[in-house]
Amino acid sequence: MTAATTSSASPRAGTVRVPDVSARTGSDAAEVLNHLNTLAARQQQLQDQLSTLRDERDDLILRGLASGLSSSELAEKAQLTGARVRAIADAAADSSARERVSQAMTKLIEHEPAICTTYGALAEAVGIGSAKGVASSLATNPAVPARAGARVLLLRWANPALGGYIIPSEEPSWQTQGDDTASRLECLQAEHLVVQVTSPNGPVWLVPFDRVVADAEALGSIIS
Repeated sequence: MTAATTSSASPRAGTVRVPDVSARTGSDAAEVLNHLNTLAARQQQLQDQLSTLRDERDDLILRGLASGLSSSELAEKAQLTGARVRAIADAAADSSARERVSQAMTKLIEHEPAICTTYGALAEAVGIGSAKGVASSLATNPAVPARAGARVLLLRWANPALGGYIIPSEEPSWQTQGDDTASRLECLQAEHLVVQVTSPNGPVWLVPFDRVVADAEALGSIIS
C-alpha cells in the first residue's frame, strides 16, 4: 500500500507578500509631527525677527524724514516705494495724534469743575491739522471712552442768543460703545454740564459758554 504523501501548499503564482509596516508608519508619523513642530517654532522666530527689523526700519525712516531727508531717497535705500515710505510716516502721525488726543482728554476729564471744549480748539491745542482729524481720532481711539468724547462739541452748536452750545436730542452720527446706549445729551446730563432753557422753538438743553473752553490757548494750559 502506497503511503499517501502530503505536501504544503505552495504560494500561488503572482502573490506578493505585504510586509508589516505598522511600526514604520508610526515612526514616520511621529517624525512628521516633530518636524512640523520644529518648523513652526522656527517660522515664529523668523516672523518675530522680521517684525523687529521692520520696526527698526520704520524708526530709521521717521528719523530720516525728521532730519530732512526726502522720501524718495529713503525709499531707494530701504528698497521701498515712495508711497510706502509716506504710508509709514502717515501711520506714525496717526498714532502720535491718537496719543496726544488721549492725553489731552484725560486732562480735560480730570479738570474741576467739569468742562467741555470744541473739536477745533482741541485740534489746535494738540497740533492736529483739522477738527475733522480730532473727530476721527476720538471715534477710533480705544483709550478715550465715548462718554469722555461727549464733552467735545461742534462749534456750530454755539448760540449766542441763548448763551451756550445747544446739544441735539438726537445725533445719529455719535454713539457710545458696547452696551452703553447713552446719547451725548444723556452723557452731559450725567455730568451736570447742561441746563434746560426755553428757545423760540421750545425747550432745549445747552452747555453754558462758561463751561466750554473754546480757545485753543486756554485749553492748552489745561491739558499741558
